[in-house]
Amino acid sequence: MAEEIEILGVDHRGLSVGMGPHVALVPKALLAREMTEVTTDGAEEWASAMRNELAAAITALVQGAVPPSPFDGVTLQGEG
Repeated sequence: MAEEIEILGVDHRGLSVGMGPHVALVPKALLAREMTEVTTDGAEEWASAMRNELAAAITALVQGAVPPSPFDGVTLQGEG
């Protein structure tokens, strides 16, 4: 699974990202631990910088494993 991460948007729950057919949510609590203030631009920049780690976390979730911390809070939301 060597797919690119697609940033789908930020809402009150957190940051939605896609990888192939899979959609995952990076919860706002995780984002708040990673940045001073959670903003749409900041969350998108963070996701871009962490794209490899997010891809690994989504791959782990798809395979039924738990991603390593701090990505263990990421959850699959379904398929796009």
